[in-house]
Amino acid sequence: MKSKITIFLTILFLALLLSGCAGQSSTVASGWASLTSDDETAYVSFNTQVYAISLANGTERWHFPAEPDAKISFYAAPALTADGDLIVGGYDSILYQVDTQTGQGTAFFDGAEGRYIGAPLVASDLVLAPSADHTLYALDMAGQPVWQYETEEPLWAQPATDPACNCIYLTSMDHKVYAFELETGRLIWSSTDLGGSIVGTPAVSADKVVYVGTFANELVALEAATGRELWRFTANDWVWAGPAVNEDTLYFGDISGSFFALDRQSGEVIWQIQPDGAIVSTPLVTEDGIYFTTEDGSLVAVTPEGAIRWNQSLETSLHAGPVAAGDTILVATSNPENLLIAVDSNGVRKWSFKLTK
Repeated sequence: MKSKITIFLTILFLALLLSGCAGQSSTVASGWASLTSDDETAYVSFNTQVYAISLANGTERWHFPAEPDAKISFYAAPALTADGDLIVGGYDSILYQVDTQTGQGTAFFDGAEGRYIGAPLVASDLVLAPSADHTLYALDMAGQPVWQYETEEPLWAQPATDPACNCIYLTSMDHKVYAFELETGRLIWSSTDLGGSIVGTPAVSADKVVYVGTFANELVALEAATGRELWRFTANDWVWAGPAVNEDTLYFGDISGSFFALDRQSGEVIWQIQPDGAIVSTPLVTEDGIYFTTEDGSLVAVTPEGAIRWNQSLETSLHAGPVAAGDTILVATSNPENLLIAVDSNGVRKWSFKLTK
């Protein structure tokens, strides 16, 4: 209950900011860190800057902007383009483009009226940016609008793509999932009201099923071609993030701290564990097993059979899920003393990155 109240208050606070009630010009956001990575560098969005951190030793390569600006802050994870740039959404309603070699950045798109909570998606030659102004913006690589679509409520989740059908899937706080033709923005289908807000990125399986978690305490499976509902599974509390798909199994958690493995075809429980703390991010699946974080600060490693291999306390609340970079597991925290932590598959710490004043 404590975790649910904390998360609810966070949502309420953000909702006030998003609506402008708290004064957009004077408000500075402060909250969770978000992370993406390539083979050599991790990119962490946190508070007023984006940091590039070497995977070899955990040292900082650069930060953007060079000097903190109280009017700019970041919640959304950066997205990498094929040309080696970062696209990152600011809480000031601007998308920025940052050169990954130099850390120099400029405004990429400033046409949104709402803040960016969810990460942009780079697909084909488009940048797809979900905004809290209820609109998905599709932009070319020069930042020019190609198409846009407005839903009934804010968008807080990165879309998902399915190259096999040249389409994308979008979740919304209006309780619906949308499927679009990637290049044109033509609406292929929208789901029925699924009963609760959806703030997690959908997962898409190879056999064309879309899986989403909802604030109605459910994980829902939809037919990717039509949006037809296939099954629902009732968890113990809100399902904040989308699941991870691995062959015939889905892995996900809820904010009661329950972590589930479900049969992907039927939605039946294979196993369930409850280590500690709310789970608000998508788990990571590797050859070594399944990894997930909890709001109470644990990084948990689990076997495919549901046995906990290890449970390491990182001594700070965790809202971002783990990210794999080669044989290293990265975890972004909201603690400047350990903003990014790198461990191996056995949970042994390799290095941590600390912000310097």
